[in-house]
Amino acid sequence: MDLDLPANAPKTTREAFDYVGKLGRGATVGDLKILALVEAVGLKLYEEIASKAEHPEVKKLLLANGREELGHAHRVSKAIELLTGKAFPIPALEHNPMFTEISPMPITKAAFGGLVKAENSGGNLYENIASGFDNPEVVALLKLNGKEEVAHGVRVQEAIQYLKD
Repeated sequence: MDLDLPANAPKTTREAFDYVGKLGRGATVGDLKILALVEAVGLKLYEEIASKAEHPEVKKLLLANGREELGHAHRVSKAIELLTGKAFPIPALEHNPMFTEISPMPITKAAFGGLVKAENSGGNLYENIASGFDNPEVVALLKLNGKEEVAHGVRVQEAIQYLKD
């Protein structure tokens, strides 16, 4: 599958998260492609964390976030299609060039606190990216993702109460 990514596209999951973290006003279609692929990786990452969580409510909250991360990927894909007129299908994880194995996040209050901050930053990131586009449907899709990123932070904050450390 040819995804037509920019020449400077990241090669690992860690690089991809760093790349996306630096996006803001003026994001290009190429940037949106990388963002969509990174969001798709989010499902796997949340599933991995959930698989190690002992408390059933923590698992439930994390799995909900993971499902929505994949939904974000599909919304960004739709935004790309609206902007270019060409579909940008989200590949299966094994074909996602942004996915490489990374060390799993520990199930600790401190680690989850960092995840809350990252999700809240994702809300701001999407707001900034959305402000760089004129198409109202694209803006709405991106802003919805941003609102859900903040909701992910709320879920992770809720999960913290069930952790022992």
